[in-house]
Amino acid sequence: MTLATAVVVFAVDSGQAANAASSKTSNTTLVANFRESMKSADGTRFVLTYHVGGYPVLSYGKIVVAQIPSPPGTKVTTNAYGYSGTGRMAHLFHGPTGRIVQWIQNGTNVSACVNVLLKGTYVSGTFGKLECSRPSPFIPSNGFGEEELGFVPTYVDQSLTAIRPAKATVSTKPSQFGALPCLIQTSGTTTQTTCINHEGFIVSWLLQNTGSFSRVILSSLKRNPTASDFQTLIAPTKALILPPV
Repeated sequence: MTLATAVVVFAVDSGQAANAASSKTSNTTLVANFRESMKSADGTRFVLTYHVGGYPVLSYGKIVVAQIPSPPGTKVTTNAYGYSGTGRMAHLFHGPTGRIVQWIQNGTNVSACVNVLLKGTYVSGTFGKLECSRPSPFIPSNGFGEEELGFVPTYVDQSLTAIRPAKATVSTKPSQFGALPCLIQTSGTTTQTTCINHEGFIVSWLLQNTGSFSRVILSSLKRNPTASDFQTLIAPTKALILPPV
């Protein structure tokens, strides 16, 4: 009797596990296909302007993201800390009450501009004098990774795989950037909606949970990043040492 009961329970559990595995595979495939469609924008030159709200570390404000990829066949270099990279990327964030964060990455070197919070919060506080650093070798520690959050395409792409959705679907909605395929991921009380244009650029992203949200909205897309997008805002004064965030 005990054995028979155990067999019945095992059979039911196996069916549930099979359905769960099938659903997980379907969701995983859908997310993988959506991420693949985003990759067409990876090797392009662009200047993207985003308005963000509840965005990790940076919170509320405007981010301008620029990228100039290295030509195909460029040799990848590795710095003394084991970090490899090519191309140029930069973001410049302006908060609503004067907060500034700039991050520039040129191959394996990085530089930044920040002004330290004097009082209040990052959303409504006051900030001190802006300081900019000399280019320094990238170190994947000491807060460097947090500053990289300003790269909207990279952060949103990572967030697509961070959530383990019970359900994932794709729908289409109109916008000023054309018809947008949107990936909708749902897990418990969390819903993440990511919309891209036909070129793979992120047009909108919204992560919602009970009582909280993070949002990114594209307001302009240009094709012509210039040298000014990759220069510190003021003359560099010291080696890159990041303040607490």
